[in-house]
Amino acid sequence: MRSLLVALVLAFVAAPVFAADGVPEYADLLANCATANNAACPGQQTALAPQWPKALAGDIPSLRNFAFCLADGCYGAFKVDPVRACALRIVVAAIGERPVAKDDRDNFEKACGMLGEGDQQSAKVQARDLVRAIRRSAR
Repeated sequence: MRSLLVALVLAFVAAPVFAADGVPEYADLLANCATANNAACPGQQTALAPQWPKALAGDIPSLRNFAFCLADGCYGAFKVDPVRACALRIVVAAIGERPVAKDDRDNFEKACGMLGEGDQQSAKVQARDLVRAIRRSAR
């Protein structure tokens, strides 16, 4: 798993800057609170809404929060999407601090290690698109 992380980070560090395709809008990530059966759902959605633009701009804490919510659901507020959660963990590893923090490595292994090869490939593509969008917004 460590070699997968190193390969992914190295691939994204040198990635060229292009317009991103397939970067989800915030609304695409949300679950239906009417069916979530959790009173905290609407509040979670509202509280995290301002963080999505920050995540798209490369804010590491915001990226971590969304990666967690896409893996956990955050009180039913988000559609659980292990592939997107893995993709965000890849992005954190690709653009975050060097060396990659132990917590980020552990979260990457937890989010991505359970995925099959096809889902890992899909996560890599999603991560690549988001890294490109972040780098483009930084110019």
